[in-house]
Amino acid sequence: MPSKTEEYLALAQRTANGLTRYWKSWTDYLTTASRLYKYPFADQLMIYAQRPDATACADFDIWNNRMNRYVRRGSKGIALLDESSGFPRLHYVFDISDTGVRRNSRDPEVWQYNDDPKQPISEMLAATYGISGERVSQQLADVAGKLVADYWDNNGGDIRDIVDGSLLMDYDDAGVEMQFKSAAAISVTYTLLERCGFEPAGWFDKDDFQAIYNFSTPDAVFALGAAVSDMSREVLRNIERKMIVFPFWLFTAFLALMLKWTLNLSAFVLALPMLYIFGCGLYTLYCRE
Repeated sequence: MPSKTEEYLALAQRTANGLTRYWKSWTDYLTTASRLYKYPFADQLMIYAQRPDATACADFDIWNNRMNRYVRRGSKGIALLDESSGFPRLHYVFDISDTGVRRNSRDPEVWQYNDDPKQPISEMLAATYGISGERVSQQLADVAGKLVADYWDNNGGDIRDIVDGSLLMDYDDAGVEMQFKSAAAISVTYTLLERCGFEPAGWFDKDDFQAIYNFSTPDAVFALGAAVSDMSREVLRNIERKMIVFPFWLFTAFLALMLKWTLNLSAFVLALPMLYIFGCGLYTLYCRE
């Protein structure tokens, strides 16, 4: 009888085997991964296999101690495979939907892109990746293409090593490169657009994802998935940092306006309580994750 660890290893293999057979399966995975971009591919895969609707996951101690939330009795943990010690072992995380609140409980701070930070996000993408544009959505697609080209330059040899047994064997080296770049670029683009709320499901169809079908073995899926996960995480973490900094831009603008108001005493009296209220709001925001 297989052990629990062996059962979950088999689950990972089965999920990887089916992930690129149908483009909808792949985009469903990308949607889950876009919400859980801080996790590596292996963890994203396991969460998708067990709880594809998960939105914010953490282990028991983080929910209980750091977030002051309790994990509901009877909740089934999401098993992740930890191979850092040289052999696989299980550890478990729980989605926020498995938790309840106590007094002074904290909610995970989940950023949402909208038009307010559009300019600083666009400027960040231009400064970081050298990609400018009028639309952030197009910038994200162009950034994805640039990152994929760089990734191939640094890891192309490793990608070629995983073609055995997959449909990639039908291609020469140039063909493998083209298939990887096509599959990875569309996948990173989809992940970035999904996380930023651009609803990419209405933009793409199965013809856009033709290249993923060639990644037809678990090794090939893991190579593609790890690449997409790593590249997407880099961009989304940069956006996350900019989203966190953005309120300080508003604060700076407020201070500049307040300085003008202080030119007369009556305005100064009004400005102080307004500054206090604004500061309390910022404090409340940054006390949350």
